[in-house]
Amino acid sequence: MRKKSLFTFLSAVLAIGLSFSGSVSADAIDAFNDSWQGKALDLQRGLDNNAPIKDNNILGTHNTYNSEVYRACNFSVGCRYLDPQQKYSIKDQLRMGARFIELDVHWTAKMESLFSYPKRLLLCHGVCSLNDKYATEGFNEIKDWLNDSGNSDEVIILYIEDASDGHHSDLYNQLNDRFGAKIYASGGCGSIPDSLTKAQVLAAGKQVILWKDGGCSSNNSMANQAFTGLGNVGRIWEDATTLGSIAELFDGGIDSITASEVREGFATGANIINLDDLVMDDGRIEAAIWSWNVNEPNNASNEDCAAQTGSGRWNDANCNNNYAYACEDRNGNWAVPNATTGTWSNGDTVCADLGGSFQFSVPTNSQANQVLKAAKEAEGYDTVWLNYDDRSTEGDWAGVQLDIFVDQQNLAFKSAHNKYLVAENNGGGDVNANRSAIGSWETFNMQLLSAGSCITHGSQIAVSSQAGYYLRAGSGGDLDAKASAIGSWERFTLINHSSTSSCLLSGQVISLQSVHNQYVVAESDGNANANRSAIGSWEKFTVKF
Repeated sequence: MRKKSLFTFLSAVLAIGLSFSGSVSADAIDAFNDSWQGKALDLQRGLDNNAPIKDNNILGTHNTYNSEVYRACNFSVGCRYLDPQQKYSIKDQLRMGARFIELDVHWTAKMESLFSYPKRLLLCHGVCSLNDKYATEGFNEIKDWLNDSGNSDEVIILYIEDASDGHHSDLYNQLNDRFGAKIYASGGCGSIPDSLTKAQVLAAGKQVILWKDGGCSSNNSMANQAFTGLGNVGRIWEDATTLGSIAELFDGGIDSITASEVREGFATGANIINLDDLVMDDGRIEAAIWSWNVNEPNNASNEDCAAQTGSGRWNDANCNNNYAYACEDRNGNWAVPNATTGTWSNGDTVCADLGGSFQFSVPTNSQANQVLKAAKEAEGYDTVWLNYDDRSTEGDWAGVQLDIFVDQQNLAFKSAHNKYLVAENNGGGDVNANRSAIGSWETFNMQLLSAGSCITHGSQIAVSSQAGYYLRAGSGGDLDAKASAIGSWERFTLINHSSTSSCLLSGQVISLQSVHNQYVVAESDGNANANRSAIGSWEKFTVKF
């Protein structure tokens, strides 16, 4: 807990009638974002777009609204935000890189005139003041940031700590009047899915993942829009007013999360770290940088390919240099082939030669970067190539995303008869559509075979059982799961009836077209075939992640 002195508190109380701006020059934030730190963090946020959010490293703020910028006292309505946990406005915290923000919303009295004290949705916690800000004021700041075209590729998690006393219709309307078109719908009460990526959110034309605690809403609109839990997205936070839940990662007895603890937290698997007093000059934001080395990438001597150096941090290097290669499999295991070095362009071939599902790769979080560093050192290498480059456009480090990030693992196919596809014995035999519940045999992985950052309408895909057997559509219209490798009969075109543009999402309705121009069908007797020349209801499946 960060201690506040009695003198500081009393000084604030005695400041009745005063208002404290506490704002920082916008130029200072612009300068930070143009610095090496700001640019490195921006590249990092793009690097993990296709990785599950539960594996991302995300900086955020705790009690985002409780800022000294909004602190004020008034004889009529009292004081607000006397014990602030932030120094900047909500919008400025977003501009500084906070991608998880928290707004505590209470249904409580607000003085609107000398004789009018109606209840409104306000931003406050504990004992609210008649002088606290409207929730809409905070929502407006988020709207302004979202409407900046320079932020169109960013995704945020908006946490509403819900004390709205059931006034979810008001809450829903206030949010949606401002940026409802940018909220990624949950589709019903539930936690953020393990498979959800920022790329999927952006592909749906959205930017905000809304998490509202307090359980499912009786308001259907709110229930379909907000997630009711983080799921396996982990979060730790400090609290300048009460002890935050940081014991999961750090030993107790500390006053705040320090820069070294931010660095250590991400390196050991922390997902979201929410800070009080987010500022640009105390080293904690810089500590969140785990990828690029100081003042890298710098494009010295035509350096267009990324390499992890001995420190574990990255430099851009000339793509014709000779280094070892970073290879990763579907389970997140890293390997560096022994006695194999070469130019960057050989990475795909070298990693594929390892067999299994190994591919030329690049870490997307600090913990994976540390695992790669250990694998590299075990083979006696100082530097390894990463599957990350700006060869096409200088400064555009889009990189080559791996199938393990763009594919969809652990999904089921529900037929029009409310039965699930099953690979009998987990593969090696027949495929049927006669199961009433999802088990391991009814769970499949989908692999993207065509170009793209995720599976969309028209993608070429392959579908495999958990044991690694691929669905195969025979020339005679039969369907089985006997193939151990992908050939032409194991390739399908995905038809997405729910969306022609978004990444494949849970709950969408799809069809699978074989290389023989026939569609997979779930027969009414529970059989599954691939022998239909047109799509009807039996040729449609609802995917469930």
